[in-house]
Amino acid sequence: MDVLQLNGWKIYFHGCFLEQMKALTLEVSALKAAKPDEYMHKKPVKLLAAIRKVIEEQIAADPLNAKYRQGDTLGGEYKHWFRVKFLQQFRLFYRCSEQHKTIVIGWVNSVDTLRAYGSKTDAYRVFSAMLKSGNPPDDWGELLAQAKKEATDSADSTPGIPRR
Repeated sequence: MDVLQLNGWKIYFHGCFLEQMKALTLEVSALKAAKPDEYMHKKPVKLLAAIRKVIEEQIAADPLNAKYRQGDTLGGEYKHWFRVKFLQQFRLFYRCSEQHKTIVIGWVNSVDTLRAYGSKTDAYRVFSAMLKSGNPPDDWGELLAQAKKEATDSADSTPGIPRR
């Protein structure tokens, strides 16, 4: 399968992100089947559209933008991860290589892990624990290799993100 390319950047998706997108896409499909006249106004549909917009219009436009850099919220050892804030309590985490013009989308929080300072299910706390456990890996080479493998193994496009 071809990789998503936007604005000269190759964009790959890690399995952690793909799992969430698949679940969200299935939820949207179920809503569409159950309420074809109303589903477009439901939160999961709006979230899926927002994620797509964040990737295509914000990250791909300028992945190294200073506003996507984080402080010590994930811990000093993870400052090389970027994040985009959207829909108030949502965060999409990614890494990129300017040298290779490559972006790997690592994870986006769900309604179960909304940004809530101090909460056990806070998006930053959950993602930091994921990094510490190695899924997704913090090492750039390993992260990219896993995302490339996902792209090769996947028979169709990333759920909710059509190929261009």
